Amino acid sequence: MGETIQAVYDETTHRIVGRLTKDVDLFGGMKEVCRKFNVQAAQFQCMGSLAHATYCQPEQTSDGELRYSPKIKSATPVELLSGTGFVGLDVDGELDIHFHGLFVDCQQTISGGHFLEGENPVAITIEFILFPLPDVQLQRGNDAIWNLPIFQFNTAKSK
Repeated sequence: MGETIQAVYDETTHRIVGRLTKDVDLFGGMKEVCRKFNVQAAQFQCMGSLAHATYCQPEQTSDGELRYSPKIKSATPVELLSGTGFVGLDVDGELDIHFHGLFVDCQQTISGGHFLEGENPVAITIEFILFPLPDVQLQRGNDAIWNLPIFQFNTAKSK
């Protein structure tokens, strides 16, 4: 993984812990860690700093429908106070991440939401812990209520 991503596997707890460094994309870095350790389903937590946060938030239409806002990009670097996500597979079987985070910007405004892939570069460092789920099959599939590709949780198929 080189100098931009540090990650080690703890044999006792079966967890992976590490950090992403400057300019590494949050989602891209976590996917690289998962590929290195052959992880296809996991939960992770992280904290640190981002050059900017790119996310969306829930909003309600005038007729009461729930939807996501258009993309929001912070105007300044942010300190990621708390972030949590799941790693699974998309509908095509490729690694995918669903991540929500809470952050404070340079104006001391706290915000957060559903982060978007490929648009959250590390400013200084992101430290993480990854909890692999080897007995879980986590893959996006159509949700009957929302008609969206949402992670479906199943027991992993025999290897």
